[in-house]
Amino acid sequence: MLFNTFYKTSCKTLVKPFFDTYLRAHFGVLLGAFFTVFGLNQSTFAAAPSGAQTPPPVQVIAYKVPLAPIQKSISVLGQLQAQQSVAITSNVSEHIESLHFKDGQSVQKNQLLVSLNAQEERALLNENQVAINEAKTQYQRVKEVEGRGNVTRALVDEKQRIWQSLLAKQTVLETALAERSITAPFSGTLGLSRVSVGSLVSPGLVIVSLDALQQMQVDLNIPEQFLGVLTLNQAVKLSTAAYPEKQFMGSISAIASQVDANSRLVQVRAVLDNSDGLLKTNMMMQARIDMPAKQRLIVPNSAVVMLGDLQFVYQLIARENGLYQAQKTVVKTGQIGAEFTEITQGLNVDALVVSQGVMRVNDKTLISIKHLQNPENQATPIEQADLLKPKVKPDTQSNIKPNTKPGA
Repeated sequence: MLFNTFYKTSCKTLVKPFFDTYLRAHFGVLLGAFFTVFGLNQSTFAAAPSGAQTPPPVQVIAYKVPLAPIQKSISVLGQLQAQQSVAITSNVSEHIESLHFKDGQSVQKNQLLVSLNAQEERALLNENQVAINEAKTQYQRVKEVEGRGNVTRALVDEKQRIWQSLLAKQTVLETALAERSITAPFSGTLGLSRVSVGSLVSPGLVIVSLDALQQMQVDLNIPEQFLGVLTLNQAVKLSTAAYPEKQFMGSISAIASQVDANSRLVQVRAVLDNSDGLLKTNMMMQARIDMPAKQRLIVPNSAVVMLGDLQFVYQLIARENGLYQAQKTVVKTGQIGAEFTEITQGLNVDALVVSQGVMRVNDKTLISIKHLQNPENQATPIEQADLLKPKVKPDTQSNIKPNTKPGA
């Protein structure tokens, strides 16, 4: 116990101060001896950074941003209607006496469709006709003896008034009788009947629908900012899920005079031919209106990188020895197609961007262009998978001679 205390006190008071003083005084000598023993010198460490190898440039596929004609289009949904369409109804409450049509039949204008019970109207009409004949006879009699005896001018006028009143009543009765016969207001195709003989119909009850299907129309709601490119007779391309392989052509026939104050949409009506009878009323149609083509900047879809809400491309900035440096450039995009994306802001025409290999570059990477993707510079497109394949390293041992023993 006493020895340990003496040892610790001696180390702190004698040994440690000695070695601290010695090392400060002879540190340089000791370091030089270390370099001499191991064959090292200061020039060895100074030359190390200059001898380090820089990484080779990354090869990418580039694209020279051109101005290309971009044709934008307006796509909206609309419900198809026949140019003439009506629900056949009755103006009076009466039972159906007979039906003169079949479901789905094509009819002509003024063709009789439905006959309602009209026995009472016919009887009243016949009764009134007898009264007319009697009133006419009495009027003619007093007219001939006017001024004789008690036949005065007032009596003649009274007989004439009665006769004319009965004639007017005849017209009313004939109209009532005509309302019991329902005819087609125009030529077209009937729908399915909703009544049968003996049914009681009343005003507003639909008996059958009638549509003129030779010409169809569709009303489209277009945002008001496109009003400047809409014109009468402008082509409209329409399609429907019922005929996915067929495209129907129409044209704008009318543009509404007002814009809806709430939705800021303007209604546009397009008409199309339906002589083949494929289209039906109330079918849902996808309409597309092509706008005039304009020159826009485009890049391949593979060049655009998404990062959160931002979109950017790697623009290539020329450096020495034919190399480039990537610069991350934020862009704004417009219409996105199957292969190319419209650039509305962030790039200029003829700018070089990385189109394939974007995942291998960053702002500090030196880049060499392997190919230009533009069609005029490359006949066969290069897939990104081919670009990213690892390169085969050359056989560095082929030029090294095999070891030989001395004296061999």
